[in-house]
Amino acid sequence: MNDFEKIKSNWKEQADQVPTEANFSELKNGIKNLAKKQRIGNLVLLSTIGVLVIFFIYIKAIEYRQVAIALGVMIAALFLRVLVEIFSMNHLRNLSIAIDTQNFKAKLENYYKSRIYIHGILTPVLLAIYSYAFWTLLPDFKMSLSKGFYNYIVWSSLVLLVFFCFFLFFQIRKELRALKELE
Repeated sequence: MNDFEKIKSNWKEQADQVPTEANFSELKNGIKNLAKKQRIGNLVLLSTIGVLVIFFIYIKAIEYRQVAIALGVMIAALFLRVLVEIFSMNHLRNLSIAIDTQNFKAKLENYYKSRIYIHGILTPVLLAIYSYAFWTLLPDFKMSLSKGFYNYIVWSSLVLLVFFCFFLFFQIRKELRALKELE
């Protein structure tokens, strides 16, 4: 018997691996943690939408076409991101652990690929759209606000954008690692 035949024989003699209760609990907890983080992210985005809507009403943005369009685009970008997260949460919720391992793994990989698309393409595009809409508001802010407050808004928005990009990058990396561990 050659080496290949020995390996083949040993492979066939292996006991079938049966998932343990600990593996099942770990997998279930991992999925619950991902869903919890997505809900928290949605709450933050919905709060931001709420603030923008209140701001829109407070400054009577509907009377100023460019301001209304910019704020509307900002709200729409955030709202679209919330919708994507809701669909993603439903996809995660529909991952049935009761199905066989192969189908579950295929569905989990599909979910993982969709999250890569969301984080790698959709989120940066929506962030760019949101940022562009905000920057189109700056000339109006410059005309209606004091120089000091205007400078504060410009610099704080730059700092927040950089901070948010780093935060987003690390959160995305952490989520993708967690998803990879579930595979």
